[in-house]
Amino acid sequence: MMKDRLAVIDVGSNSVRMVVYPSTALASPPLFNEKAMCGLGRGQTPGGALAEEAMDRATDTIARFAHVATAMGVGVIDAAATAAVREASNRDEFLRRIQAEAGIAVRILSGKEEARLSARGVLAASPGASGLVGDLGGGSLELSQLDPSQHDGLAQSVSLALGTLRLASANGRDGVLLDQHIDAALADVEWLDQIRDGDLYIVGGAWRSLGRLEMARNRYPLRVLHGYALPAARIASMCQLFAGLSLESLQRIEAAPKDRLDTLSLAARILGRLLTRCGAKRVVFSAHGLREGMLLEHLSPEQASVDPLLASCRLTALAATRDAENGLGHGHGDGAKLTDWLAPLFSSESRDEGRMRLAAGLLSDIGWRIHPDERPDHAMADVLRAPLIGLDHTQRIKLALAIRFRYTHKRNSRWVDRYRHLIEDEGGIWSRQVGQALRLAHTLSGGVMELLAQYRLSLDEGYVTLHCRPGTAHLVGEAANKRLSAMARSFELQSRILTD
Repeated sequence: MMKDRLAVIDVGSNSVRMVVYPSTALASPPLFNEKAMCGLGRGQTPGGALAEEAMDRATDTIARFAHVATAMGVGVIDAAATAAVREASNRDEFLRRIQAEAGIAVRILSGKEEARLSARGVLAASPGASGLVGDLGGGSLELSQLDPSQHDGLAQSVSLALGTLRLASANGRDGVLLDQHIDAALADVEWLDQIRDGDLYIVGGAWRSLGRLEMARNRYPLRVLHGYALPAARIASMCQLFAGLSLESLQRIEAAPKDRLDTLSLAARILGRLLTRCGAKRVVFSAHGLREGMLLEHLSPEQASVDPLLASCRLTALAATRDAENGLGHGHGDGAKLTDWLAPLFSSESRDEGRMRLAAGLLSDIGWRIHPDERPDHAMADVLRAPLIGLDHTQRIKLALAIRFRYTHKRNSRWVDRYRHLIEDEGGIWSRQVGQALRLAHTLSGGVMELLAQYRLSLDEGYVTLHCRPGTAHLVGEAANKRLSAMARSFELQSRILTD
């Protein structure tokens, strides 16, 4: 068993969840991810005691998690409790029970610690993000101002007593009282005025449920919630709708999660009031938050600073590429050599486009196991569904289209039609150019980098030119010739082959 496996247990006010990471690497998809709705904060008054039944459920859940973690060869278990436990009058008794029955020591996070860890988790999956992070739980709402100029990307953080379970206990369902209570708490956070016209990154199970409901309402084709972004005005309209729905009305919505029904309307109300207060222009849903922030505490500075997109692409390629040593997918220096070979075609690209092109190079062999007739759409679907981080939905679709064009020159299919309207470039010009270039590279080399080194590319005089070493032009072949021509057409140029 791998003893570098890490388990993170989040003892929240509503749920208790354990995530097991395969190694100390943020981009690694979890090996295990399970939650139980224990309701530690349900019915709890400020400074009151945790209910006996809730403590029983949570203790049993954590004992099960410890048993599973041990069987999986986990080396470190990091367990942390948030609002409900830190404010409970009987928290020490509860922690002793967990230690005795599950053999796990649970640390108590302060409100500010919780806010900063959640924000760090968001930043790890969305590097360079700016604006505001909001993490809504059952017992509290954590807010953090993102500032890329700061060494850790964070400016200010605060924890507010605005959790869904807490509000339900304190104010019932009176909309006017709820709004007054929420507005009063938000008014005390003066720096929220600095967020105006920025992005609001939202975390937490209840808010994620609202995001999935919005996807279902609008028949959004991509089901990956992370990176889903909408104008704030549209989210505010959604919040107004759901905040006014009764429990009975929510029960009739097929896509509504059954374990969140009693908190959805409150979650919508809090989000709507927060949008009004901070004036954000866009809302971005993040699947990363507190638990990923806790994982970061166990990483070295080098591990924590890796590009999450490229790291997650490398892991995806590692599982699919045909040859770890010779394949163009990752065995040639993690796609760098392939990307460098194509660089003359993209000399005017931005830094972000270069990063995306490298990601495409890393993923360029993921469809090789699929029947050739099915490769284009299947490979595109794999990228759309892959556990990639460090990119938004527009970037994900552009990347998926590029991998589709790596396997075909044909522009139209049901997959293309389904997603193309979600990117600003509906013609997918960048995706076609990158994909067709990758297709040529794989055809010329067969995945062997030494063969690709016999050729180079240039853009000049209205041509895409393939330069061949003396005595190698006859080795280009009919298929490569056709793919060179197709690639040149994507640049609206002609193609030619020259011997250097």
